[in-house]
Amino acid sequence: MSELTLRFSSRSEIGIVRRNNEDSGFASNNLLVVADGMGGHEAGELASAATVAAVVAAVSESTNVEEVLELLANAVITSGEYIADVVASNREYAGMGTTMTALVLHDDRVAIAHVGDSRAYLLRDGELQQLTKDHTFVQTLVDSGEITREQAAVHPRRNLMMRAIDGIHAVDVDLQVREARIGDRYMVCSDGVCGVINDDAIAHALSSSDPTMAVTAIIDAVIDAGAPDNITVVIGDVINANTSTDSVIIGAAADELNHSRLPGINFPEEAQLVVSAPSLYLPPQRHWLRTSLITIGIIAIGLLGSGWWLSNQWYVGEIPQNGYVGVYQGVPVGGLNRLIEPSMISVSSLPDFERAQVKATLDATTHADAQATLARLKVRANECLADPTIPGCPVVAQ
Repeated sequence: MSELTLRFSSRSEIGIVRRNNEDSGFASNNLLVVADGMGGHEAGELASAATVAAVVAAVSESTNVEEVLELLANAVITSGEYIADVVASNREYAGMGTTMTALVLHDDRVAIAHVGDSRAYLLRDGELQQLTKDHTFVQTLVDSGEITREQAAVHPRRNLMMRAIDGIHAVDVDLQVREARIGDRYMVCSDGVCGVINDDAIAHALSSSDPTMAVTAIIDAVIDAGAPDNITVVIGDVINANTSTDSVIIGAAADELNHSRLPGINFPEEAQLVVSAPSLYLPPQRHWLRTSLITIGIIAIGLLGSGWWLSNQWYVGEIPQNGYVGVYQGVPVGGLNRLIEPSMISVSSLPDFERAQVKATLDATTHADAQATLARLKVRANECLADPTIPGCPVVAQ
């Protein structure tokens, strides 16, 4: 039987808006993996890095594709334990979590494990296929027929996760095995890619002649679209070869500072560390031009009716003066907002996940939608008050 392997390329970028990279990734001749960290006092990078380390270690022990699936599922449990240990040692990190999508080539089959909204794609004979289903609130609306995929792409709650590795909740991992063919091109990416450019743009970029050019095309397309989030792309072509290429670890998992913050975790020593370098893909001249255009656009919006636009923007966030939850009109930047409806819900009374959401702010389409969010948060706070032992609830001093 032919010896199938992956010819791969991978990169992780901070993007234009974010200050740090919470994405992690890994690529080798038989493994592609992406983890997108979130929440917890800028500790999402620790969650994603720990998860990538757990997956790499698990796959290295596999001997067949069926065993790979079991080991990947166990790796999710292990990464959850890593995250729980980190939070236990530093409560500021409470609420951190990560997605995980991994693809393993074994003989002529591919094993896929998936949690969250990072994705795996297959380009075969020019046709693009999404191999994973997002574990998000809007995906449940799509599945039930309430909204279309196009509406989901712009829904204000498109980033609300229903499943993630957070060290608190047990996680169901989507597992599957597929046939691999020579010529298949697989891509695993964070939602900084698939949440910004559509399938047509992805398919066009993936049609580039080799994985490195395809990665560059994906990143360029996302940057041209504004790159509001971290960008992580790992691409592998199925080829018939007996050659081996050194593995690569990227993003937060490649940052040795994060390694020092995770002393109990073993990162793959043989892998080449590739730390994000946004200037490599966004030259200063281009960044200056983009910044100038954004500034001009903001001024134009202000002159042409920014007051009307801001009056139709709503979100729920923390009131900094007292630590309670409130409904705001406007946007949570640059002072372009005003408190409309304070509540009696203390942010500190919320479970870890909801607390992190409020601190990051929750978008709402209308005032009524924001009030519904308040009602949901009140229910969660009351549940913790009634039973403080619920996982994720604040620790009550004895």
